Amino acid sequence: MKFKKIISDLYEQLLSKNAKDRVEKLMFVLAIIGFAVHLIIIGLANTGLIPNTNSSAVLRNPLNAIYTPFSIILFYEIYCIFYYLPRSISIYIGKQFEIIALITIREIFEQLALLNVSEEGNSLYSQPDFLYSLVSILILFGLIYLYYRLNQRKIKIDNITGGEPENVPKKIEDYIFAKKTLALSVGVVFILLVLNSLYQWLSTNNGMFELIISSKPVIKNFFASFYTVLILCDVVILLISFAITDEFHKVMRNSGFVVSTTLMKLSFGVDGLQSHILVLLGVIFGTLMLALYKMYRKIEIPDN
Repeated sequence: MKFKKIISDLYEQLLSKNAKDRVEKLMFVLAIIGFAVHLIIIGLANTGLIPNTNSSAVLRNPLNAIYTPFSIILFYEIYCIFYYLPRSISIYIGKQFEIIALITIREIFEQLALLNVSEEGNSLYSQPDFLYSLVSILILFGLIYLYYRLNQRKIKIDNITGGEPENVPKKIEDYIFAKKTLALSVGVVFILLVLNSLYQWLSTNNGMFELIISSKPVIKNFFASFYTVLILCDVVILLISFAITDEFHKVMRNSGFVVSTTLMKLSFGVDGLQSHILVLLGVIFGTLMLALYKMYRKIEIPDN
């Protein structure tokens, strides 16, 4: 009982609705500050007030400053993953889709900064990744819309109740507590991943410009590692869900979500078109799995 109280108190402090509101305001302030600082550094480098030995577009084009606030917004989305995990598995998966969409649109801004469109437009065709990203983000945005449309009733209930069900059976209560414990545990792993990434980033570079330029591969490696953690988290959710139900459609839905997360994780290991295809396959698979789950719930299945 003491352990349960500790977990409940920690959860209330870190993952309650009030805590989420505080984190949201903090991330907004950090995003504004990060954007301003990045712009100032670019301005100082372009005017020669600080030495710039690197000709990278990271320090030449103001569009690259968008990368910093987007990275901070991504960390807020990760926090939302922890927040929704105990409340709704389907919304928790939706937040994973949102993260991969934000990563994609962040890449578009990065590629726009590198794009130098000539009168003939040859530069546009020489960078197919830019076109792949444009098409991918449109499809992703549409798929996420469909995904949340399928889950609209659940979202409305969560907005009214705060996602905390009342008067639930003891088995369901234990299941929710297990997910709260899992959310806090994954949060700890997330902090360790952040600290490890910061250590690698700071220990392998000397100058300020090298730090800024090298941040992108470090962040990419971080998200690849984090999605590996999410795969393991999805598997744990699947296993603990057996404690409350053996219904075929719920087992299939949760199993499908594991596959969806795995496909998105694999996208970090490849580049170009393959990466976009894996991302889209992951989101398509998860969306179709939720749609089939909703359809399956509407039919009556005989007990034997």
